[in-house]
Amino acid sequence: MPAERGRVVRRALEACAAVVLAVALIAFALPQTAGASWTQIGNVLSGVRPYEFALLALVWLGGLALQTIALAAALPGLSHLRAFFLNITGSSVSNLVPLGGAAGTAVNWWSCRRWGFSTAAFVRWAMVTNIWDVLTRLLVPGFALAWLGYLGLGDDEVLLGATLVSAGTALGAVGLTVGLLRTDTGARRIGAGVDHLAAALRRPPRDREHQAVQVRRDLAGLVATAWVRLTVGKVLYALAQAGLLWLCLEVVGTSPTPAVVFAAFAVERVLSLAVITPGATGFVEIGMTTYLARMGTDPATAAAGVLLYRFFVIGMEVPVGGMLLLPWSLRQLVSKKARERDLATAISDVPGRAVR
Repeated sequence: MPAERGRVVRRALEACAAVVLAVALIAFALPQTAGASWTQIGNVLSGVRPYEFALLALVWLGGLALQTIALAAALPGLSHLRAFFLNITGSSVSNLVPLGGAAGTAVNWWSCRRWGFSTAAFVRWAMVTNIWDVLTRLLVPGFALAWLGYLGLGDDEVLLGATLVSAGTALGAVGLTVGLLRTDTGARRIGAGVDHLAAALRRPPRDREHQAVQVRRDLAGLVATAWVRLTVGKVLYALAQAGLLWLCLEVVGTSPTPAVVFAAFAVERVLSLAVITPGATGFVEIGMTTYLARMGTDPATAAAGVLLYRFFVIGMEVPVGGMLLLPWSLRQLVSKKARERDLATAISDVPGRAVR
């Protein structure tokens, strides 16, 4: 019990420290790196009209709807509406805390179990969608650099560095994924390794090698039938988010070329993998604003556009997802208690048998 309490306290302190770091980066480091005061940034943001904000919200929701193509493809039988629910509620929880992906995944698992999906089907869904998400994020900088190079603007060191890092990581991830999905050899090695680790930790023996092989075959079968929809859904979602960034910069009064906007989006894709703070907040805003300013965008409008964009892709997911998750969770709990009460009543109504 003391050890468990200590873990809880440590995690709470880590979460608080991450939030403090994110706030400090936004409040102090962002205006310093952008070269614009908060007064200047605030004046730009105050010029956003209500109808422009509503348009941005519609584009944001449209992007989430497009992503359901991939999410529904990875879990046969999942409707697009429920895929939207999983996406927004999981992101809502994940964005609240650093390394919150595990918490978001747990919320998604609970939802899927309530809808009748097996844990094995959910694990396949989570693995496949995360693989495609990471690969999409890592491949975006390559396309951005190629676009800038075609226009004669590809000298930027920030994007070049991000591209080299992401390209190397993407190649490694693709190679690992293909290697694991093509044959049972890699799966057997992973299962055997887990068995050895479990034995060292004195855990009960299990045939994890066989389980890993079965998971590999299930994943390969799913990918074989769903890879087109997975790719289309993820690509359309990325384009919708890049379009949202472009609109955010437009409404605050700056008009970088589409290639520069896509390059800034590529910087965001890479930096968002650094989940030291919730949603990589602080690191992403500074990186995107710095890049846009280096490419000639006015610092105040660059910072304002980036903050507006991040407000939708990170900030809005928390309250909207929470508003959907809370009443649904309450209904599920009430329904569960009602079923338990009905079962108890049914059992009590069964006449007892005489004991001989």
